[in-house]
Amino acid sequence: MTVVMPVFNGARTLRRSLGSVLDQTRSDLELIVVDDASTDDTAHIVEEVAQGDSRVRLIRRERSGGPAAARNTGIASGTGRYLAFCDADDLWLPDKLERQLTLAEAEGASLVYSGYHRVDAGFAGSAADFVPEGRVVRVPTRVTRAALRRGNVIGNLTAVVDLQRTGPVSLPDIPGAEDWALWLLIVGAGGAAVGIDEPLALYRADQPGSHSADRTRAVRAVWQVLRQQERLSMPGAAANLFLGAVAALRKNRI
Repeated sequence: MTVVMPVFNGARTLRRSLGSVLDQTRSDLELIVVDDASTDDTAHIVEEVAQGDSRVRLIRRERSGGPAAARNTGIASGTGRYLAFCDADDLWLPDKLERQLTLAEAEGASLVYSGYHRVDAGFAGSAADFVPEGRVVRVPTRVTRAALRRGNVIGNLTAVVDLQRTGPVSLPDIPGAEDWALWLLIVGAGGAAVGIDEPLALYRADQPGSHSADRTRAVRAVWQVLRQQERLSMPGAAANLFLGAVAALRKNRI
């Protein structure tokens, strides 16, 4: 099991995110942290944690390349059959991986995902002692390519990919939609995508300066995926873009 954690100047939340991965009930994993040329204490924190846990490995990039480049650096260094992502401000509930891997094995799925909690950007608690606040993003238990084109229902922090079924993967360099583009490629190649409609992770919403906060870039990225990768007609792409925007607005109100 390979977990990739990209981080850029994430010292404020990094330690708790690392702990939420390392404290999983499914403990047979490697955690590859990719420092995307941070200028804060990120590297020091990872090195300190790695001294006490051999499952942690730090890769330092000399220049910042953004989320897709950092994640792909981690993917290329991974050795596990399964691949998951946890950003340095995300948190996983303790049984996330165990439940998802059980489902993946039972269903023969290429991609498994789950619901998640939305918490404030300033949330300072841990996953282990989190008290639900009712802000839950629900997900379908299965998703088709056509449905996925209408909006990304798979939170990056919840996805688990079976590389034995998909073969090698990498995220397309489409800032703001790189994870969605990858899910579409997996499903488009015939891979089954199944979900657990329960929150198994915590997502900090409205992080200042985050890629997802740039709405204009997000719209451009979605359009690029629909037109260039999925090769939809302009009317088809426009219809899916509209449906995705409506779904995103609903999600952001949670």
